[in-house]
Amino acid sequence: MAENTRIVIVGGGIAGLSAAQAARETNQDAQITMILQEPHLPYYRTRICEVLSGLDAEKLAVRPQEWFEERNIELVYGEAAEISTMSGRVYLAEGSYLPFDELILACGADGNLFDLPGAEGHEVFALRSLADVRRLQQSSGPCVIIGGGLLSLEAAWHLSRTGRPVVVVERGERLLKRQLDEEAADFLLQIVVATGVRVALEGRSSHYDGRQLILQDGRGFAADTVLFAAGITPRNYMGMQASADVRRGIIVDAQMRTSEPHIWACGDCAEFEGHTRGLWSTAQDQGRVAGINATGGSAVYDPQSMPYTMVAMGTKLWSFGRFDAADAVCRKSRPDGVLKKMFFEEDRLVGAILIGDISLALKLKKAVAAGMLKSEVLAQYIDA
Repeated sequence: MAENTRIVIVGGGIAGLSAAQAARETNQDAQITMILQEPHLPYYRTRICEVLSGLDAEKLAVRPQEWFEERNIELVYGEAAEISTMSGRVYLAEGSYLPFDELILACGADGNLFDLPGAEGHEVFALRSLADVRRLQQSSGPCVIIGGGLLSLEAAWHLSRTGRPVVVVERGERLLKRQLDEEAADFLLQIVVATGVRVALEGRSSHYDGRQLILQDGRGFAADTVLFAAGITPRNYMGMQASADVRRGIIVDAQMRTSEPHIWACGDCAEFEGHTRGLWSTAQDQGRVAGINATGGSAVYDPQSMPYTMVAMGTKLWSFGRFDAADAVCRKSRPDGVLKKMFFEEDRLVGAILIGDISLALKLKKAVAAGMLKSEVLAQYIDA
């Protein structure tokens, strides 16, 4: 690969940043340009809810401006609007263009915004970016958050700390269905309710009249703002622009190659083996692989199971592995708000959940990965 290879990265999230860093480490002379759609340096998107309760947004930057300057990584603020594979150009919405030899699509995703009759003209939007947080801060009064996942609970917690009434509406029968089993979810629910945040389970939205969100079963909740925190939709349109194969996301192989030569994709916009994970760690790993390979290196993406962590609702939560095993051992204390639950299959540890005290997290992650014997888990982590 030529020393002055022109690498253009579309996206300023962790996937794009990781791609830029890996590309520079692989090729010291490549021309690397990142197109940032948001008017911010790449930031910790996983922590945006903390801004609601006072965190300075400037402290969310993953790398300072000097880091990019020292590595000769050019930052262009704007919106990529069109790709010409014939001429090797990315056109920006304002009319200029950037030539490329290799193009990395790290476009990210949008927060799901489902159809809600009556929402037009009211404060109804998805939570995904710092701009969404700013918009939420500018609103006032009670807020209903649709979705019962990690982002929803974090937003509810930090928003409630400002004194605003908050209701979380989850269409399923429990919170955090991807991270907890039924028993742990019920334990967490009691903690959430004790903070003053209301929770409506098995709640399917019917309509919004600007004052109340009405559910299909007739329940209604006061809401000056309705916030969606219920999954993502990959931004695959740049892949379409480049004539790359697209399903839900831009389809990639283990090297993060798309179906088009010299075009790579990574992070929330990419679909690997039928999945779009929407996880920070996944985007970071895929970005690294894309950056290495786009600059002539050789790397393969190896999906890794990662733990889920939440610090909100006045508690901490950690879970890892599988929670569907019939053999499980649980120890919990509601007065202390502490739960630890281990799951076993064929006498081996396959999953673990911690609430309240997560000091065992690192040890249990290793124990799950190693398939520790049940007798050893009970002696070291349950009955000790």
